[in-house]
Amino acid sequence: MAKVKFALGLLLLLGLMDSTTTFANPALVEWSEVKSPTDGKAGDWVLALGSDVQQLTMAIDGTLYAYKFDGTTHHLMKSTDGGCTWEQTDYDGGAIADIACSRIDAETIYLTDGRHVYKSDDGGDSFDKVGYGTFPALDASESVACLDVGYNGNDDPFVFIGTADKDKDNFGGVYCIAEADFGARWADVKVGNYDLYSIAGSPDFAQDSRVMALVTDETHTYIINNYGVLGDWSHPVELVENNASSFAVSAASRICFPSDFDQIYEFFVGVAVAGNGDVYRVTEKDAYDLGVDADIISLDLVGEIGDTRLLAGGTAGKVWYSTDDGESWYWSKKAPSGDGLTYVVMAADFADSSIAYAATSGTESAFSISRDGGVTWNQTSLIDTKISDIVDLAPSPSYSQDNTLFMLTEHTDGEHSLWRSLNGGTSWERVYTSALSDVEQIDRVALSPQYDSDNQVVFIAGRSNGSSAIWKSDDNGQNFKRRIAPFPIDAWAVVDDTSLFIGSFDEAGNLGLAYRTTNSGRSYSEGTVAGSQSLKSIALSPDYDEDETVLVGNKDGWVYWSEDNGASFEPLPPDATSKPLTGSVTIAFDPGYSSNKTVYAASDTAGEGIYRFIIGKSDAWESIDSPDEGMIGQMIVSAEGTLYATNFKADGGMERCLNPTYSLGPTFETVTKGLDDGVTLIGLWLDDNRLWSIDTTNVKLMTYTDSLTQPVALTAPLSEAPGVGTIIDSTVRKISLDWKTSKGATEYKWQLDYDTDFSSVPSDFEGDTKTSSARLPALEPATTYYWRVRATEPVLSPWSAKWSFTTSLGTEVSAPKLDSPKAGASGMPVKPIFQWSAVAGADSYELVVSTEANLDNPTILKTGAYALPTTAWQCNIALNYNTAYYWKVRAISSDTCSAWSAVSAFTIEPPPSPQLTPPPEPPQPPKPIEIYDNHCWASAGGIYSQGNPHSDPNTDPNKPNCIIQNCLIA
Repeated sequence: MAKVKFALGLLLLLGLMDSTTTFANPALVEWSEVKSPTDGKAGDWVLALGSDVQQLTMAIDGTLYAYKFDGTTHHLMKSTDGGCTWEQTDYDGGAIADIACSRIDAETIYLTDGRHVYKSDDGGDSFDKVGYGTFPALDASESVACLDVGYNGNDDPFVFIGTADKDKDNFGGVYCIAEADFGARWADVKVGNYDLYSIAGSPDFAQDSRVMALVTDETHTYIINNYGVLGDWSHPVELVENNASSFAVSAASRICFPSDFDQIYEFFVGVAVAGNGDVYRVTEKDAYDLGVDADIISLDLVGEIGDTRLLAGGTAGKVWYSTDDGESWYWSKKAPSGDGLTYVVMAADFADSSIAYAATSGTESAFSISRDGGVTWNQTSLIDTKISDIVDLAPSPSYSQDNTLFMLTEHTDGEHSLWRSLNGGTSWERVYTSALSDVEQIDRVALSPQYDSDNQVVFIAGRSNGSSAIWKSDDNGQNFKRRIAPFPIDAWAVVDDTSLFIGSFDEAGNLGLAYRTTNSGRSYSEGTVAGSQSLKSIALSPDYDEDETVLVGNKDGWVYWSEDNGASFEPLPPDATSKPLTGSVTIAFDPGYSSNKTVYAASDTAGEGIYRFIIGKSDAWESIDSPDEGMIGQMIVSAEGTLYATNFKADGGMERCLNPTYSLGPTFETVTKGLDDGVTLIGLWLDDNRLWSIDTTNVKLMTYTDSLTQPVALTAPLSEAPGVGTIIDSTVRKISLDWKTSKGATEYKWQLDYDTDFSSVPSDFEGDTKTSSARLPALEPATTYYWRVRATEPVLSPWSAKWSFTTSLGTEVSAPKLDSPKAGASGMPVKPIFQWSAVAGADSYELVVSTEANLDNPTILKTGAYALPTTAWQCNIALNYNTAYYWKVRAISSDTCSAWSAVSAFTIEPPPSPQLTPPPEPPQPPKPIEIYDNHCWASAGGIYSQGNPHSDPNTDPNKPNCIIQNCLIA
């Protein structure tokens, strides 16, 4: 067994590595971090441990604002990307009681901390107190509970606040400031003996100056109206529980107006009344209890009366939605996490997109998003949690196409979070959490092997109400359906969308048991005994659908296999009477199992390592890798046969083997490049050539792209190329081996040999290079050589294909020398004699003659079967007078050829001078011809037609003359 150790990651090549971590494009053949949800400013506030999020509000451009309280400090948070990331504004006041965004300017916001009103006209970069020095004096028990801003016809702002007094028989009031006025001051809008909990300017405030408020006199709750800003309050409409009983409100939502409020006086408001609150529809004369029957502190809507959709947020982490003007209400199937106050906001295009947002308080509170109108919610940011441990991972089987990852994490307080990324970790959403009702614990996640964009089945397992449970999602984690399992879940393997194998343990009988379900956990087979210890791992054959073969490894050194779909198990080796291995065992099939029957096992016992067993051939497990004091925690084999295993010893890294089935002993190498010193890796997942593992030391998700599992691609000399090289001093030189660069490779080894065995390569026939070429030493003429290349750094690649070439002929020269015609000769005969020097070992010679310098369109081509047997040849065709010709020659043998000679040129002689001849005999009378339609037909065979002579007897001595009548000859 060969062992190659690579201390990868100790040094970095200068200039090749940027100091910043890049998550979107992980490095090749080295470990790199996958971006995970991170706390605080550095993580764009995806996580906000210990924080509550309240007073969620949206500006007219979609910018979101929310109040975050972390137990000690108060912050106004701002998001411009739909709540994916946040930044802290410069607000430095107290606890925020309400926020109002301008209806005409996206950068203008107002907020109150109960004692003052603050305004920012630059999106939160700076704040000033509104009407400072004129703010009403409030009792210690009185505070601002609500605010709003309306704009007159000149777009001048009128800011309204409502106050409430906690003391019995003491009341708050309504105050207004016309900001645009010179010396603007807060003014008391005499409301009477009421506490205010919601106030709103009419959507048509510029025309009607109307203000509505929800008030209580500590016994009753009313909606009242004021016309003209500082006019009298009138039209009180009482809100009564179940349309029968009066109540005193303790909190309220915003007043929400349908889009056609200018035509129909009708709006909605939510109230909290010691657990007996509700949503009310209010008209000019009446208020109707809509039957939510819960305290409501947040409300939003879109649409007009008759087509209104509403969302309501409660005081205990609940969200309700209605699609029919509030006539019927439904709880969210998957609520936002958090068990406290819940604030909701609909996106401006909610009617089309169904996107809404929620901010919550309490345990595992967060900012959440819904893309289905409030039915399900996922957490995207400001999440009150911490990733103390990464528990499990599930990459998509189609990761190279969809970049989907599911990650299961744990907080030290025991809460679990299931995260989903659709972009390889650039951003994450929490799609499920143990903080939800009926979920106690989540400890594993897996995807169906058939998972793709059209089939998004996700399984998770854990505990619910004191029992083991499996949850299944058919929609990529948006909704989960729970199934109680009647036994502990110690290991599992997902077969398809509905079938799973479960490994369990019967403590009473000391039995390891394997169960099978084909209906997503609604029912299970009888447990099949597999040893006397709890099961650690389950693996399915690569051809499971055909051979129904299953492997299991337990926690005490045993491996069992089944060929009948888990109906029975027997140990490996079959005759084993004592455990063949030690510790917890993980198992894997070779991808060629159907033909080679090879399986693998790995032990987590220090120094034990990785083993191989050939079913039907092996008598015992064969050790093929044993890293020093290594503890193998997880093993996996790629589709092309590369074996990987994590060693959870500190600095153990990952074991990698390209040839685990090699009978003479596989070669393993240890991969640590990109890992911090002392890191421990746990778990291993694979898709195509990308791997993931968990750095438990730093609590990071790491990824490794193995781009060197494919052979190097050779380019030159071409395989079986003849006549390679230049002969110098009786040896062949100037030969280079060239190959394509392999992605991620930093060094290569090349080898040259006289045969394809490469078992005894001469010392100067191999070498290492950091480039994709190698210059060979001097070689023998007319000799065939074989060559191959592999990457060696940072890890090994397979050897390339074996190519061959044959060196040039001859001893002194690499090509024939041209003797005649001499270079530049002129006056050569039209049939010249070509002569050149002989080349030793040549069987024949190829000759090319052309009128073109590049020898294209040859006049003479003596190649292949027409090659010339000697070093001289007389041209057998007449070349053209006064014409320059170019020529070259090369030598040919049975398996190679020399280089072409240099190209030479010569010129053919001019044509001979013409000689005088006696005049011809007088012509004989011509034979008559017939003329038809101005055409003449000559009996001698010459044809003449108007403008188109085909043969001219005046210039052709072989044709008799003819007399032409009425015929035009062009």
